[in-house]
Amino acid sequence: MSNIKEDLLINNYPSPISINEIEQILFQMKNCICRININEDRKGIGFFCKISFHDNYLPVLISNYLALNENDNVINLTINNKEKKIKLDNSRIKYINYDLDISIIEIKPNKDKIYNYLEIDENLINDAYKHKPIYMIHYPNKTVVVSFGIIHNVIDNKIINHYCQVEEGSTGSAILSLQTFKVIGIHYSQKNKINIGKLIKNMIDEFNRNKNKINIIYKANKEDEVTIFGEKFVENNKNNIELIINGNKNYLISRYKLKKGENNIKIILKNKIKNLEYMFYKCKSLKNIKELEYLDTRDVSNFDWMFCGCSSLSDIKGLQNWNVSNGKNFSYMFCGCSSLSDIKGLQNWNVMNGNDFSYMFSECSSLEDIKPLENWNILNGNNFSYMFHSCSSLKDIKPLENWNILNGNNLIGMFSGCSLLSNIKELLNWNVSNGTNFYGIYDQSDSKSLNNWKKSDEIISDEFSTEADNKGIAKFYNQALGVKI
Repeated sequence: MSNIKEDLLINNYPSPISINEIEQILFQMKNCICRININEDRKGIGFFCKISFHDNYLPVLISNYLALNENDNVINLTINNKEKKIKLDNSRIKYINYDLDISIIEIKPNKDKIYNYLEIDENLINDAYKHKPIYMIHYPNKTVVVSFGIIHNVIDNKIINHYCQVEEGSTGSAILSLQTFKVIGIHYSQKNKINIGKLIKNMIDEFNRNKNKINIIYKANKEDEVTIFGEKFVENNKNNIELIINGNKNYLISRYKLKKGENNIKIILKNKIKNLEYMFYKCKSLKNIKELEYLDTRDVSNFDWMFCGCSSLSDIKGLQNWNVSNGKNFSYMFCGCSSLSDIKGLQNWNVMNGNDFSYMFSECSSLEDIKPLENWNILNGNNFSYMFHSCSSLKDIKPLENWNILNGNNLIGMFSGCSLLSNIKELLNWNVSNGTNFYGIYDQSDSKSLNNWKKSDEIISDEFSTEADNKGIAKFYNQALGVKI
């Protein structure tokens, strides 16, 4: 590669690898670093990488605050001498830390493959790279270049002092280990001929401590008071939430005066919240919950009433990566979400520890397709009462035919009010031998749909045995058919 500048290699710390290996590094790195051009006064260097975020990796652009900050909606990048304009919508994660002078902006994977990602060393321990060889990649003009050096020391597990020749305007460049070829720091400045960088692990740790920041858009038709949080959620977490509306910090009360049109709401959860019940209860203007994708739910056990009464909520794709494996109570979670028609965001949920699903989708009058629920493991579920009550658009419950509902005790009114549902014959394979309360499970029940429900390994016939009656089966059939007992 003819553009390698051998004079950039420091005389005191010559390259420990060959020119051919340097060429390979440059070839691999040239699309991982960029110049940032906001305006004439704000230019800088940044690099693309992926950082751990909950159970996934988040693709981001990392730079310093002076080059990139939270007010930037459009950024102009130069990547391998190609111009790229990126719009930063409100759904993207923006982590700005003034003290650390760092910006971490979510950059979604690009279709044109114009940029690639570096790897971050997130397992770095203090002094692990002291006196170890490093290299930096720069993008001073039209050429991506590399220089080599060594780490002098690491201070307070935060600051890196290094000897590595740098170009003017290299702030924001990545510092990489020649041992792991992973990013260990970000170049910051030079003082008394010693270069100063900041340890990337410290910055990522700070980022993860602040990842429970949520941006939500409320749309108000007129200047009006809008409920943003459920009162019970506020009561339980009043010292744990900070709220910023249209750039202004607000006192945490249940109603807020919003401007007409779109209102940007930033919710900062100061600590990890383990109970999400009533979080958005009766937030009738809530539409966009995409950023809830980044809410850490791994330790949450209660999701009950969380979105109950959110009548404008129609899209819950932002919940698709939630870890709900510790969730026990899902009752009333989407009750009254009358605009909700697409629940694909729930298809990968692990609800194996859930025991209460009562009223979960009750009065979701626009819900037609429940296929995303077909692979749910609800074996530990006990209470399914009124789960789909008044889902008046629901026509097909075939996706539930293989549910293992063995421990289901209470199925009262489960499909009551589903006026377009003609039968429940798809559920003939259900084993309801442990059930005791089936009253009104389905308004239009008929013997053809019900008489073959399984009890253990036996098939219940039209004539109900005493044993079956003791298990509640006969009682269910008679009550479902409207027979007085």
